[in-house]
Amino acid sequence: MSGLKLAVLYSFPAFKLGFCGPEEKSVTRVFLNYLAGKKISEKRIIKILKNFKGAFPYYKLIAKSNGIKDPFNEKVVKAYWIGSSLLEKVKVDDLRQMIIKDFSGPGLLSKEIACKKAKEIPVNSKPHHSFHVLVIGSVTREIVLKGKFLDLCRINWGKVRKLKVKNEKLKIVVEYQPLTKKFRLGKPIKKEIFWDKVLVPEIRVGDWVSFHWNLATEKLKKRDLKNLKKYTRMTLRGLAETKKAF
Repeated sequence: MSGLKLAVLYSFPAFKLGFCGPEEKSVTRVFLNYLAGKKISEKRIIKILKNFKGAFPYYKLIAKSNGIKDPFNEKVVKAYWIGSSLLEKVKVDDLRQMIIKDFSGPGLLSKEIACKKAKEIPVNSKPHHSFHVLVIGSVTREIVLKGKFLDLCRINWGKVRKLKVKNEKLKIVVEYQPLTKKFRLGKPIKKEIFWDKVLVPEIRVGDWVSFHWNLATEKLKKRDLKNLKKYTRMTLRGLAETKKAF
């Protein structure tokens, strides 16, 4: 899968809900058509994704830190949403500067708040989506990320236990570890989430899938599952060390 399609795939749930990007409802249809293989200009997709305030700055930072020219390179996009060794090349001081520069301004955080957040991030922070959700939070003021919204916004992983149709909509039951109030992963529970075949054409019982805002996003390979667990837990350990709780 190309980096651009991967970026659309993981961004889609947030765009659909009106978070972190353009509010035009047409974006949802554009993304679905693009993922379905219809002819949509890549320039148009890139323009939309550059307005995704919660992700694009991370793509740029990861790419620059690894000597990669294209911020939508597949390895770069996967590093942010799933995790990979590319994150290890990003210096925490560069991450702090990005937070101040890219997350403050009209419609975003105030310079004072951005500086405060940058100063207080855990010393071993990595530019992973879990870091953005749990440490930085929303920067567009469209939603307050706390409580149950933290678990919905982070990229979860779950094992498919059942496929079902409910009210003419495809759904799957996954077993996953929810986020607890002390920034830990709880005991495995079963949860029903949505499944759109345009996003994930085939899912079988026993598959591991990622999901974002209760929508199945991608079937996970072993390496991706390992990295998603690793960098999510790394974020959680950093928060535990700072003795924070939501």
